[in-house]
Parts: sequence; structure tokens; C-alpha cells
Amino acid sequence: MKTLFVLIFTLITGTAFAQKDTVGLNIPYADGAVVYEKVFDAPGISKAELYSNSQLWFTQHYRGEKDIEIADTAMARVVGKGKEIVNFVGPLNLSMPFNDSFTIQIDCKDNKYRCRMYKMTLSSQEANKSDRTIITPEELTATLAGQTGGSGLNKNQARRMMESLNTTVNNTMTSLYKTMTDKNDF
Repeated sequence: MKTLFVLIFTLITGTAFAQKDTVGLNIPYADGAVVYEKVFDAPGISKAELYSNSQLWFTQHYRGEKDIEIADTAMARVVGKGKEIVNFVGPLNLSMPFNDSFTIQIDCKDNKYRCRMYKMTLSSQEANKSDRTIITPEELTATLAGQTGGSGLNKNQARRMMESLNTTVNNTMTSLYKTMTDKNDF
């Protein structure tokens, strides 16, 4: 009897857990929005060095200081606007580049920093602005969950778009890591 109870409990628990991420993409949600966040270790690098490196990364990776919205030395926080290209493989296996515009926040402490990417908007690159497709990751996840409206893509297309977005976010965080862990020794 105990074995039967444990088996049923395990099946119910496993099913409930599977429903949390039915699309298998581990999409990071916070307060109803997609928010990519990761804490990185940076052993031996001070808060001041990490803060300086975060500003350096912004100026090298994007359009310079004008993309930085907040540079708070006391909090060791840099917040700015970023834009990356997400290469989406669309119908007929055609590559369709989308602009991913987002807010990126870097918080620094001694020996570690946190990177957050949020408020993302994906827009296609048609020359005529009225023909552009604008999609948010939240709309894509709604499509993946079977909700109507939103992205205008089918489930397979929404999955491929989220996979492409995940790759782009990982590449951006890798680029940041390389600059953040550079000790700036000549």
C-alpha cells in the first residue's frame, strides 16, 4: 500500500513539475516578464575594477557612453540599452535577422557581478517600418503555452525564435564576462 501511495505521489509530483516548463527552454520569468539573470564569479577582482570594466564593456560593445542610462559608482551599478542581432531561421529555412533591443543591468561586488537583461523587444529588419514585425519574449512564450494572439508565429517558429534569443543572450553574457574578468594589466 505504501509503495502504491509513493508511486502515485511521484507521478503526480513529476507531472506538476513538468507543467512548469512544458516547452523545455528554461525561460527565465520574474514578475510576469522574461528576465535573463546570471551571477558570475570574478575571483580577485575588486568591486571598483568590475564597475570600471562594466562601463568599458558598454562603450566597446555598443554605441559608447550614450547607451549608458545609469552609472552609479556608490551602488557599482551600470544600466543601459543594448541591441543585438538575433538570427531566426524562419519558414523554408531562411535566415531572418531580428533586432533585439533590451535593457541590461550590471551590479558589481568584490569578486562577483550580476548581469540582468530585460524589457526585450524583437523587431524584424524590413526597410519599411510599417512592415516590421515586433515581438516580445512574453508573446513568444504565450504562443508556446498555446495561448492565442501575441506573436503571430506558430509554436515551432516561436520555439526557434526563443532558442535563437537564448543563444544571443548567452553570447552577450560571454562577451561581458571576457571584459569583466580582464584585470587591465598592461
